[in-house]
Amino acid sequence: MQSFRDLTELGQARRLRPLAWNALQQYDLEVARLRLVTNDLNCIFRIDTTQGEKYILRVTLPEGGHTHDHVAAEMDWLRALAHDTDLSVPRPRAAKDGSLVVQADAPGVPEPRLCAIFSWVPGSDLAEHLTPANMAKLGELMARLHQHALTYQPPPGLELLRFDRVFPFPEPVILFEPRFADLFPPERCAVFQQAIDWVQTAINRLQVSGETMRILHNDLHQWNVRIWRGRLSPIDFEDLMWGWPVQDIATTLYYHLDDSFFDRQAAFQQGYTRILPWPERCPGEIGAFLTAQAMMLANFILTDPNPSWRIQAPEFVASIEKRLHWLREQYGRD
Repeated sequence: MQSFRDLTELGQARRLRPLAWNALQQYDLEVARLRLVTNDLNCIFRIDTTQGEKYILRVTLPEGGHTHDHVAAEMDWLRALAHDTDLSVPRPRAAKDGSLVVQADAPGVPEPRLCAIFSWVPGSDLAEHLTPANMAKLGELMARLHQHALTYQPPPGLELLRFDRVFPFPEPVILFEPRFADLFPPERCAVFQQAIDWVQTAINRLQVSGETMRILHNDLHQWNVRIWRGRLSPIDFEDLMWGWPVQDIATTLYYHLDDSFFDRQAAFQQGYTRILPWPERCPGEIGAFLTAQAMMLANFILTDPNPSWRIQAPEFVASIEKRLHWLREQYGRD
């Protein structure tokens, strides 16, 4: 049998489909149809039941710190948001035993996978509707998540990631390893190292600021937000971690680094400040954490097992270097 890692995304999804069916045996659902949505990172299936209900089943990729504790915290926060607020969020579906996270395996898949089921969120990606008004709504949405997180506490005993270092995910930092010397000549290494120093300085400031950490979505980009009849719905909370609001904001804004960046940031900030004060403490702080996201993505593409990502690595790393130069020009260093 061919190695799972060497399969295409579609080939891996075919192996994961029986695993998804095995996970479904743990739920009280009469499934009429199970359809693949994507296997870009996690493997996502749509469930249609015989009663006409629709759900999402996520087979979680083991990398990125997606442990049982993290998925359990994700599901608990979603349940709390659904209970405590009027935000439109995916609602977790409990298994027969009441668990919000189950484990399943299947032949040809090298390890058991954590699985979760969520209510179906209608609409299309916000990426298709990036008007100034919708960017303001996105800022307001993030502020409301930050507002709820200020008093929310995950279940006790869960070990969760913390954004208190430049690379908060558990994968090793391999950017400068000899095997990637062709991707990181000395000049590029120097640019990346300066970026790391900038980010760590910003984190150090936050740590002594007196502001307490809170749970962050940590991946609220325009493909993780659905829009339906003008209302935004955040999805994909699996990268949640302890951190500070300015870090969350920068992660979101990173995906708008183009010619319209400053206009979109202004619209986002307008929406955010309808709910909460803007959390940037000093000039350039947003730039430092935009840089942090660039660094994490560069390391991610080298560590991720997805074969299509590995092919794109040279072009991707070169584009990250260009962004690091741009961020230094725009935000400078103090």
